[in-house]
Amino acid sequence: MTIVVESLPNEPLFHHILDAFRANPRFLLVYDWIKGTEASCLQLLTDILCMRRRIVQTLPASMFDSRNMIIPQRPFILVLAPGNYDFVVAAFGVLCCGAAFSPISSNLSPEEAIYILELTNAACILFAPEFEEQASAIQQHAASKENGSRPLITIPIASYNELPTPMPHVKIGQNMSMDPQSPGVLVFTSGTTGPPKGIVRPRSIWYTLPESFPSGGVALCFRPAVRGATAMPLVWRAVNGVRTEIISDDTCQIWERLRTGDVTHLNMVPSSWRSFIRYFNEHIDVLPANKRAEFLKGARSLQKPVITGDFLEPKAMKLCRDLLGRHLINIYGSTEMGAVISTTKEQGSIIERCIGRPREGVQVRLSEGDHGDILIKSPMMFTSYLGNEVATRAAFDGEGYYRTGDVGRRVGDQYVLEGRSATDVIRCYGLWVPLQEVEARLAELPYISEAYVVPVEFNCIQQIAALVRLTNVKLPPSLLDIQGDLQDKLQKYKLPTLLRILRNGERILQSAAGKLMRKEIAESYFQTSIKGELPREVEFCDAKAKAASGRRKAWDWAGMV
Repeated sequence: MTIVVESLPNEPLFHHILDAFRANPRFLLVYDWIKGTEASCLQLLTDILCMRRRIVQTLPASMFDSRNMIIPQRPFILVLAPGNYDFVVAAFGVLCCGAAFSPISSNLSPEEAIYILELTNAACILFAPEFEEQASAIQQHAASKENGSRPLITIPIASYNELPTPMPHVKIGQNMSMDPQSPGVLVFTSGTTGPPKGIVRPRSIWYTLPESFPSGGVALCFRPAVRGATAMPLVWRAVNGVRTEIISDDTCQIWERLRTGDVTHLNMVPSSWRSFIRYFNEHIDVLPANKRAEFLKGARSLQKPVITGDFLEPKAMKLCRDLLGRHLINIYGSTEMGAVISTTKEQGSIIERCIGRPREGVQVRLSEGDHGDILIKSPMMFTSYLGNEVATRAAFDGEGYYRTGDVGRRVGDQYVLEGRSATDVIRCYGLWVPLQEVEARLAELPYISEAYVVPVEFNCIQQIAALVRLTNVKLPPSLLDIQGDLQDKLQKYKLPTLLRILRNGERILQSAAGKLMRKEIAESYFQTSIKGELPREVEFCDAKAKAASGRRKAWDWAGMV
């Protein structure tokens, strides 16, 4: 019987995969609770080879060089898949072809998808079975816009293929070396402070490999793969030998899975952690003591409870610490940089909004020495904004440091994030106000369960607008009450001057990455009329006018007013 010979790219990623998967063929890499399916190292290796074969057989021969590797002129392949095993297969299959994968949303309109296709010059879309209809709609729309250009090819993702008998002989192709700086992944930003950009990260980001395999652990995944914060960890976990379990994005399901006690990794955005706390208070804390203890014991098996995207207010951070028996790990990063600064599970800093210390190989600089704009240099940095050389050049200073757009300060050997200069820090009465500091102080008030602060232009002045959700209180507080309760916690110029109370069912606008969309929140809840009038649900109280008749503390107005 003829033995089939398959060759993998000659680079650290595939050297590691071949050695690790051969040594641990039955190790379970992915378990999908939704579909009831699982995949071992041997299954994934089989599916990677099948996916690569399907891509090579479907695309025109002109797309490949003599080694059957994608030509560098068109390096991107789009992936339309949920955050599950299909995505993992597609990502590795694309990398195995020498190309870069780019996750796209299943909610894109055909016009939006065409924009991405034109920007990336992608030859094809790999799609999961549940997104066949969306892929077909994009293909049809592309055909109507072709004007003589090459037709778009769609390719179904090849997963759970039957294991061949005999198994092929898989080796590293010595002539299949890759440029570490060539594209390895293309991820689009969430557009928090502007239109989305296509961020190109190099293949070398996949070269950070574990010392041992499997490294152990179980991670839960329940978010779409379109965001870099979900897409890239799906690949890294397979490389590291951390089992990924796919579950529904449902707080009840998360708690039930934690109850078993073997989950070690849980990465969530602030809103998900708030729901996590709320579910415990409403559904678990009221259970009999033995049942309650089961949930807490399971949750305390978490070794890496991570928060990304933004901060939790100190009160919620403490509640998480009490529930989990350990501190949440704050990770600071972005699609451009990856994770560059973080706290640790042992590090319980008392410094509010602390993001910890730089990771290995990361250099941090603050524009004013010990404070100011945060500048980052890292070997894992993105290489370009696709098709936008001007934006790429503007993103770096003269010494190659990336301008994050964030403001921070250094305390000892740790860094503290004060906010995003474009959205989280505003000027009010000519003074700088960190909005998240105001949010934290509001959330400390016993009658407030959630607090969000946005800038709103009213009376020709930038106002500090507070949007709050109340606990079960009989008499809602007035803005004057809130200002009074905050007067010993905040300087006068930081006190909220506008207030709106969230009703049941009203939700806060967030980006796909879990970040507050402050501009959209201001427009939705504090939009003035043509006559300049505030919505009737909004209360106004001028902090400066109130201060003129009230007690004044030292530095209430920063010595400037």
